[in-house]
Amino acid sequence: MVDDNEIRKDLFFASSNLLKKIRKLEKDHANLLLCDQILYHDWYNLTFRDELQAGELLEKRHKILTTFHVHLKHVAETSKVSLERAYFMLKEEESQYQAGDDVWRFVIDKLRKNRFDAATRSLADGSAISKKVIQEPAVNFAEIFFKDDSALSGLKRKARSVYHYLNEVDDDMMARHLSVPMAGYQLFKETFHIAMKCGDWKLLGRVWKAANPAYQQRFLRNMPLHLKEFLQQIIADNADEVALEKEKSEAENQARTVYRKLVRLLHPDKQVGMSQEHQEWASIKWQRVQAAYRNLDYEALKRIDLLCMAELGQLNDLTTDEIYQSSLVLNEEYSMLKKALKACQKNPAWKFSSRRNFTVLKNRARTELRKKYAPLEAEVTALEKLLRTFAAAESLQ
Repeated sequence: MVDDNEIRKDLFFASSNLLKKIRKLEKDHANLLLCDQILYHDWYNLTFRDELQAGELLEKRHKILTTFHVHLKHVAETSKVSLERAYFMLKEEESQYQAGDDVWRFVIDKLRKNRFDAATRSLADGSAISKKVIQEPAVNFAEIFFKDDSALSGLKRKARSVYHYLNEVDDDMMARHLSVPMAGYQLFKETFHIAMKCGDWKLLGRVWKAANPAYQQRFLRNMPLHLKEFLQQIIADNADEVALEKEKSEAENQARTVYRKLVRLLHPDKQVGMSQEHQEWASIKWQRVQAAYRNLDYEALKRIDLLCMAELGQLNDLTTDEIYQSSLVLNEEYSMLKKALKACQKNPAWKFSSRRNFTVLKNRARTELRKKYAPLEAEVTALEKLLRTFAAAESLQ
């Protein structure tokens, strides 16, 4: 036995320096998320309380006016009258609403809801027609709703039963059926023709794979060359698909194995009694584990596992190849964190807790608020001007 502990330490020497830098970057990122963003949010809401309240009122007013404008245009279009006349009709409707009893108000509320739904639906339909429906051919819905039946429409009841049964059984049971003397070859031929007629290449590939090689040679003996080539291509494609599915299944199983290992190491319940620093580190890694496991991403989970082993200094649990690989991963991790933190530095909350002067930040935030609410204010002003024009026309009458 050779003690390779010194070799492991030498391989990991460069990585240990990277780890210190990574932990500093992670701490800066955690400070932004757990401290600076919260402080900035509280300061922002307090400093711009008046502007935010005015903005909420503006958004509410904008919603009321745009909703009324939708009703106005719909009434004008459906009644074939001017916007001015439609305004008078809606005003009369409101007078009846205010003067009516609960039953009458319920009727008008229902009318308004139906009118708004019809107006928004026609707007949506109009945009869809102009951009999509004209360019795309009509869809035959029968092909969608009755796809399975149409595929089997030319088959007799017995053939349909065979088709459905063989699609449900596993490969071992299919092989046992096909291995029966005499009857096995007959079933092989029938199933082959059924699969060809339905275009079910997956079933065709399964039948071919489960059949006796003697059946295959006998079946191909009198087949034309172009059909042989077509058949071989289908079988090869199906074999590739099966291999991909198997590979995907294996990768998912590997991902679950690594995930279970990381659960034992990083799950919040496992951090009881650990130091505050270790708990914060485990929390950051646990969030990444959850994101990777949602996609059953084996490579991402394995990467996190290598990082954890390296950062915890558990070199004895890693092979020399894994230690070398972990140093490469740590280098990539450091580069990614630097890039992510560079983007975070554009966040107004960056280093907020260490600020001494807020004048520049205040001016920038106020400018952003003006940009946000300026278009709404312009639309509200235009709509209110239009309504004042209608009201003035009514007073002149």
